[in-house]
Amino acid sequence: MTPWLWLSLTCVLFFLILVIAVRQPAVQALDQALIKSLDPIRTPSMVAFFSRFTDFATGKLLSVIIAVFMVYLLLYKRYLSVIILPLFFLLERRTNVVLKDWVIRDRPPMHHLVHESGYSFPSGHAMNASTVYGLLILLVLPLIKRRWIRVLWVVLGFSMILLVGFSRPLLRVHYFTDILAGYCAGGFFVGLSAMFLIYWNKKTNGVKRRRE
Repeated sequence: MTPWLWLSLTCVLFFLILVIAVRQPAVQALDQALIKSLDPIRTPSMVAFFSRFTDFATGKLLSVIIAVFMVYLLLYKRYLSVIILPLFFLLERRTNVVLKDWVIRDRPPMHHLVHESGYSFPSGHAMNASTVYGLLILLVLPLIKRRWIRVLWVVLGFSMILLVGFSRPLLRVHYFTDILAGYCAGGFFVGLSAMFLIYWNKKTNGVKRRRE
């Protein structure tokens, strides 16, 4: 089995474990305690910063980011990547709605520092960030030649994912387990897209060899 298949299966397994875990009183108590533990750093400046930063995982801003990188990928003639990026984002968004309606977990019963509605599990922002920024790492990295820029690109992508995830409990709109579940779901889609790319490349390379 490829590492990407292992990633996808592991993400599914951990997601299902979290679905069971969040029903347990001990986990629920821990989740609330973790949110309250952020009170010492929940300063006005931190809240103001992360209230803005969390928008990097909203559908509107991600749509702009995706459009920009679709143009970038077109310039390098990565036509399949141009399709995968928006397609898997749309699939992820629809899946998030289905999963929330399945689990039906309410948001933390605390004063929310940004306006949010709907169910809490899994976090849509964490799922958005891990899917889109994960895909950008996957699709753009092969086009970067210099090693230090490749490293910087990976660090930047993971930083976006982690900081967006951190912003949600800080703003009291999600539990930490919601974030972990969002990461698992996003990781599943990244792994799935990677497997699709590998399959497509093998198929097209096989066709080229037969023609030669």
